[in-house]
Amino acid sequence: MPSCLGIVSVRRAIGPETRPVRTGRQPRTYRGQTMFQNSGVRDDAPADRRARRVAVGIFALLLLGLSALFVDLPLAQWLHANVSPGVDHVFEWIGEAGDSGNYAWAVLIVYIAALAALRRGRDGAWIGGYERVVRGALLLMAAWIAGGIVTGLLKQVVARARPELFFEQGIYGLGHPFQGKPFNSFPSSHALTAFVLAAAIAVVAPRWRWAVYTLAVLAAVSRLVNLDHFASDVAASALIAMTAVHGLKRWFLDPAYRWPMRVPWRWFARVAKR
Repeated sequence: MPSCLGIVSVRRAIGPETRPVRTGRQPRTYRGQTMFQNSGVRDDAPADRRARRVAVGIFALLLLGLSALFVDLPLAQWLHANVSPGVDHVFEWIGEAGDSGNYAWAVLIVYIAALAALRRGRDGAWIGGYERVVRGALLLMAAWIAGGIVTGLLKQVVARARPELFFEQGIYGLGHPFQGKPFNSFPSSHALTAFVLAAAIAVVAPRWRWAVYTLAVLAAVSRLVNLDHFASDVAASALIAMTAVHGLKRWFLDPAYRWPMRVPWRWFARVAKR
């Protein structure tokens, strides 16, 4: 009996019993959130993530190449022969959804309004509040700029002839670098805008992902129906957009980085994550 009391007293002194977690066990999740919060446990190793990203990138580039060789021109010819003027007009209206001029000022105004509300101590009636809006708007603008730079450079360097040149003059292929319009088909700026918006909104508000990606796909399809771009042009833009958003989201959405909560002229006041 004394020995039992001694064991109990020692266990009380040490604290509650702990058991090691099995190494092969996957963490339980709820709505995408791991149950091992703040524990430093990650679902996969960095090397595995890098390998997966490289594999996805290679596969995507392979699909782009196959599309350019076997899909782009036959699809454009079929659309040219079968799309009626009425359908063409409808998709021309849908294509306006990919015009960056329709969103640039709106996103900037949303960012300024959300930042002002946040600095006044107001809380939004949604998950994440105004802080999530501020972070999401900054991510969208940063991905927009980064993707736009890449797209603009590729347009000039690749110098791909637009579909209209094939149907009007029989020209299909590449021109000279920096030749300018109409040798600027690859990639599509409108599709880039649509998919940057969709990817950023999907990251910040996952419940909206199906709706926003559906709109982005419609905007991309409109570029094909209106014979403004080939299939690989819009596919490349989608790849650039999603790469930009997911590549930058850590620095904008991670709560450890507090700089997005400051006014722009104080972003670089300190190097630390504050």
